Amino acid sequence: MFKKYAYAWITVGFFLFSLSGHWLFGWFAFVGEQQSHGQVPDINAYLMEMGRDTFENWQSEFLQLLW
Repeated sequence: MFKKYAYAWITVGFFLFSLSGHWLFGWFAFVGEQQSHGQVPDINAYLMEMGRDTFENWQSEFLQLLW
């Protein structure tokens, strides 16, 4: 099964790697922005912002270009 669908598994791996990196570096940027405004980073605000950004990218990159 892995050899037959190797391209799909590699694609899934790249997707998970890039999604993890997007959320990790997004957290660093969010914390820096919050600290520059003298605020304590709030996980709920981060999840809302990253969720919005992720779905925005999904819509613009995947749905418009691929579909």
